[in-house]
Amino acid sequence: MTKPTDSIHASATQPRFDRRENRQTLCIGLRLWGFDEREAQRWTTLLRQLDGSIAWTIVRDRSASGADIVVHVVKPSTQRRASFCWNSVGASYAVSNSLSACGTEITLFMGNEDELPEKRPGHWAVAGSLSPLSALGRLGRMLLACCARQPNEALTVRHDLLGLIASRLDAA
Repeated sequence: MTKPTDSIHASATQPRFDRRENRQTLCIGLRLWGFDEREAQRWTTLLRQLDGSIAWTIVRDRSASGADIVVHVVKPSTQRRASFCWNSVGASYAVSNSLSACGTEITLFMGNEDELPEKRPGHWAVAGSLSPLSALGRLGRMLLACCARQPNEALTVRHDLLGLIASRLDAA
């Protein structure tokens, strides 16, 4: 379940996070569940152009080396009201058995609230009618607002705000 969804070679993708230019940059790693990696690479390119204070990349390893926050991007089942969605199961398992070095994870579900699995660990934001690019842009700005760098460059995340962020992502 930790393999990419297509055969893009790791060396052909984005570079690792680099904070040399701006030590205040928030590094967000995306773990994909049901999305094509090429499509997600397009999102990260466009998102980097919107806001230079956030560095976006796709992470493949469970430790998400270099990421401050990991966003699990989940594509729901193609069938409405499906009782089982492999992508949600994979994301739930990854969050509940997290090996992420950053320790801060949130799941972005690219569907509606009625499609969410009943049991889900951690915080799940629902995109609703938002496109993946719009939802990630909005989520990134909200995550940036609840984070602060300490003088020693350690990131402090207001985890109490993650639940509020998750519940308000698709609000107009």
